[in-house]
Amino acid sequence: MRENPKSIFTIDVEDYYNVTEERGEPPISEWDFLPSIVESGFMKLLNLLDLYQVKATCFFLGYVAQKYPHLVIEAKKRGHEIASHGMFHRLVYKLSREEFIADLLSSKKILEDIISEEVISFRSPSFSVTESIPWFFDALVEAGFKIDSSVFPVKRDYGGYQTTQKKPYWIKTDKGMLCEFPISVAPFCGKDFCFFGGGYLRLFPKRIILSMHSKLAREGNPTLFYIHPREMEPQHPRLKMNKLAYFKSYVNMNTVKPKLEAILSSSKFITCKEYMAIIKDN
Repeated sequence: MRENPKSIFTIDVEDYYNVTEERGEPPISEWDFLPSIVESGFMKLLNLLDLYQVKATCFFLGYVAQKYPHLVIEAKKRGHEIASHGMFHRLVYKLSREEFIADLLSSKKILEDIISEEVISFRSPSFSVTESIPWFFDALVEAGFKIDSSVFPVKRDYGGYQTTQKKPYWIKTDKGMLCEFPISVAPFCGKDFCFFGGGYLRLFPKRIILSMHSKLAREGNPTLFYIHPREMEPQHPRLKMNKLAYFKSYVNMNTVKPKLEAILSSSKFITCKEYMAIIKDN
């Protein structure tokens, strides 16, 4: 039996204003008229991944893929997995099942038309799957997905899904099997915390992040990291929001690049699709 890789690097390919409606995300009707940093931020991420010879799973917002198809093509050309982040960054628990599937299929078709290849991995915007939408996993499989990375196993602002699973696991649905990649958490002071992506990665010191990553590796659990293009552009435009949301959205922006350099040199990485193939074989 082959040893499973210890790390998975993922990118939510969205723009700086995709921060959920509650935090001040502008209406979709305004997106075309706003300045954008997704191209420059994403290309910086791709170049950094090339430097460390790391392949990532890129969860593209359908809107971004439709507007900037060359980014999808470039990521595919460099060997990264192309995945869906939904169409318009809508919180899943605010959608009906029918609305969710329509959103899913729109993004899936756009991506598949660009790369001429099936897209099988999905991540919900803001990890917005909760126990309140029991149809979520069935709907994903019904729409043709085989992999999900939406489960955030601790309580958070816009999601949180209770599970004790610390590594990728299989979910049996009425429509078939789905491989779930939960967001990595590690115990700290008696509670599980995420240290490995977004605001959490910006907030915690590099040595703590690497220490928790090593802890998971010693336990035989892969660490799933996630990042956004906006975090490679520290001076990107700020949105109006309350003080707490502002802190969470913009804390320690300048610390991201050195943290990523340390993370990418810390272990071997694999895409969600490649990881699923390994655990399926085992």
